[in-house]
Amino acid sequence: MSSRSGYLPNIAQNFGYYKNLAINCLQRKDYDGARSALMNLNTSLGNDYLVNISTEQYEKAIKTQLMYQCSNCFQTEKKIINEGEDDEYVKEIQVPSEIPDKDVEVFDMILPLIASVVQNAKTQRVWFCPKCKYENHMATTAKIMAERQKPYYLKVVPDSPVSKRGLDRDFPFKFGQWFYNFLEEITAQEVLYRKEYVSQHGEDMPTFKDLGDKPNA
Repeated sequence: MSSRSGYLPNIAQNFGYYKNLAINCLQRKDYDGARSALMNLNTSLGNDYLVNISTEQYEKAIKTQLMYQCSNCFQTEKKIINEGEDDEYVKEIQVPSEIPDKDVEVFDMILPLIASVVQNAKTQRVWFCPKCKYENHMATTAKIMAERQKPYYLKVVPDSPVSKRGLDRDFPFKFGQWFYNFLEEITAQEVLYRKEYVSQHGEDMPTFKDLGDKPNA
């Protein structure tokens, strides 16, 4: 992050103005105005903190991923013990390594004669763990779906819903979902901006708020 202390008044004023404008437009059901204000709000922090708008990128980002568990090696995870209690603490535990399906290559391995007779098959599907090179059998491999822990931010949102001029009764609801998802993503980038500012300058930046009727160009 480059030094931007000279730009902070402009950034704070623009951010506060467009955020308030976006929410006010949504409350008035001025969807075009709300969309336009969010677009301007998105650019207030500069290109480094820009939230991308792409349905294709968004769908790729939220896609649930299949994970294969290796039966030979392990990975360390942090688990909260006695969550919510006075004696709550974090403990590191060992769990089977989870390998994304995109990193798994499955092979048909020819079985020895005796094994082929017992299993009534000439081949067996296997995969080799990329971490420990262990040969795992697909038939006995545990498979799980990776879930994201919330809150999480992707720095990308889908394209804005488009009204079908009265034919889409669900449009206000769909737009509202898109609006607040976009606003949360932008706010997450604001938090990141402020953290990096503190890291660089040793003090917090001015609080973002509405500083006037017009953005300071």
